[in-house]
Amino acid sequence: MDLQQCWTNYLKAEQLLEHGHWSQAHHLYDQVLTHLPGHIQNALNDENTKPCQFGCLLRSLRDSAISQSEILNKMGQHQSAFDVLNQSYALLQFISIEPFELIEATHTILDKGCSDLLSHMGAFCNAQRNAQWMLEFEHVQKAHHHFTSLKSYGGSKGYSH
Repeated sequence: MDLQQCWTNYLKAEQLLEHGHWSQAHHLYDQVLTHLPGHIQNALNDENTKPCQFGCLLRSLRDSAISQSEILNKMGQHQSAFDVLNQSYALLQFISIEPFELIEATHTILDKGCSDLLSHMGAFCNAQRNAQWMLEFEHVQKAHHHFTSLKSYGGSKGYSH
């Protein structure tokens, strides 16, 4: 799916969700979340990508993941709801430590996306009222700490691309 179709599906999913058609929105978000990570990677490697364009892609990933997770949670698919948040969070974290000027230019958007997804994972795990989910979230928090350390170290090295 090309970027334009992915964007169209994202916008349509947002509309459908606003009007309570979460089953149809779920299908569109699934397509978006399948293809958007590739478009983000392509944008990162394209020297013509502007920070505002990249930021839009990052926010779309965050918003799609949060909306899809809420839909999956309503459908009783708790593991899938968590996985969507966790996979998008991990993608943003790994992107955030890449040594590109585009990453530096959008670091506040990346950091906010990571924080928002982490917050949603925390709320989700707390709502499950289950020690296993809390342990899962504890692992994510440890990884968050490690990524924060990596970003601090990487920030002093400069960007070579």
